[in-house]
Amino acid sequence: MPQDAPPPTQSAHALRPVARLILVLVLLSGLAVGVPPAHAGATWSPDPPSGEYTPHRVWQMKRNCVWAAGAMLLDKWTHGGIRVSQSVLRRAANDKKGGSNLYDLSRGVAAVTGIRIRFSPGFGDTMTWWQLLDRIEHDGGAVLVGDYGRLPAHFTRWSTSFATRRDSSHAVYVQSYDRVHGKVWLMDPLAEGHYPGEWIDVEALHRFAAIDEGAVMAAATPVRHQPQTAPLTDHAYRLTSPRLAATAVAGSTVKVSVGLSITAGFPSPAAHRLVATWLPVAAPRPSFAPLGSQALVEALSARDDGTPLPVEATTASDPDRAGPAGFDAAVPVPAVPGRYRVGLGLVEVGRKTAARTFAPVAIEVVGPYAGNIGMPALAQVSAGDRFGLRLGVANIGTLDWRPPAIEPDGPRAVVPPPQTVLVLTWRASGGAELPAAELPAELAPGQAVDLRLVLVAPPDAGTWTLVGDVISRTWGPLSSTGRELPTMTVIVDPKVLSSEP
Repeated sequence: MPQDAPPPTQSAHALRPVARLILVLVLLSGLAVGVPPAHAGATWSPDPPSGEYTPHRVWQMKRNCVWAAGAMLLDKWTHGGIRVSQSVLRRAANDKKGGSNLYDLSRGVAAVTGIRIRFSPGFGDTMTWWQLLDRIEHDGGAVLVGDYGRLPAHFTRWSTSFATRRDSSHAVYVQSYDRVHGKVWLMDPLAEGHYPGEWIDVEALHRFAAIDEGAVMAAATPVRHQPQTAPLTDHAYRLTSPRLAATAVAGSTVKVSVGLSITAGFPSPAAHRLVATWLPVAAPRPSFAPLGSQALVEALSARDDGTPLPVEATTASDPDRAGPAGFDAAVPVPAVPGRYRVGLGLVEVGRKTAARTFAPVAIEVVGPYAGNIGMPALAQVSAGDRFGLRLGVANIGTLDWRPPAIEPDGPRAVVPPPQTVLVLTWRASGGAELPAAELPAELAPGQAVDLRLVLVAPPDAGTWTLVGDVISRTWGPLSSTGRELPTMTVIVDPKVLSSEP
């Protein structure tokens, strides 16, 4: 314990005979804490503290940090019912040299008050770091032993020389824990004057604490409940932003993953639900009309568009207990396609409020008939020349683009035309259109394909746009669903005529 502590503000001298008599009467009356032991040497344990109460801060005498912190613990535990001088506790334990430990504190408290203090590790109240924090958060208090030199410089200002020593073992009193902000109220016996205490980052206090094989060295007020895990709001649970594993398809579910890392020996969190609030966002109109074989497009598009408008919705996944990589749950998607601004939160099962919320993200909900076309953004070719193009097509919906299976034993029939086709069309800056290519795109849900094809550039120079669309004989053009399909800008240079005869 520190050798160079300042003189205490509280009386460190032996109690006068009258004061001793008053203390004995207080103890025998069991003031505010219950019935004292019936015979000398017996020990007892008052109920766990209930409600908020901050003890008087004790400024330690020389080599008295354990005793000063222990005096604050008694004050806290009994809500002011028992206040004992640090010197009285020390003498009761027959400690004449200092360098005291929690065993000495327990023996001294029992001798003076009859209160039995169990402590960690291994002396009747072994606890992990997270269990200690949980106890402190629920109206508890604790004497915590650690290395003074590991505290940040601001918190060692009371004895900078002691902080630089090889052995800077020290005891502090910890009063309360703010999980949300990751702060602990620290009452350091080394602090001078009328210092009431101050907030310290819980991670900084964790570096100070002496922890042996997961058990923290501390004496604390008894636990009021036996927690199985800590709330997800705790600093030790670090989460990544949510990630969607696939496209959100209307009326189905989408897999959402939230990465999790755990520090400070905390346990896996309880099961949580992923709750999503879907707020519709006005979608822009498509910048082009459906393209392709004009007669086919007109026939497929000639229907009443009674598509409903998106509405606000809240959906929740089934309970999920985090695995090694984090939470991984299927979140229901609204039944109406459209663009949404989605707020996600993790809500512990059995609770109503979210333990963690995430920044809203923009999510496009597609209909069951949905697809993607990927192509380069820009190309430059000569008028009329042939050029290679690589593009990708994916069925991201839940409808099958393939034709119905033909019964193997049925009559031989004429092979029907493709059920679904990819149509590429040239569009000039003035609005004129030319067909570019048309090829089958019969894909199962979730299937994608890379295509390599050779196109012929338009005959006229200028800036052209290559527009892609998928047309199904059953559901029509993809462009009619309101999705913005990608386009490719192609700069067509004039044809250079050869000068040779």
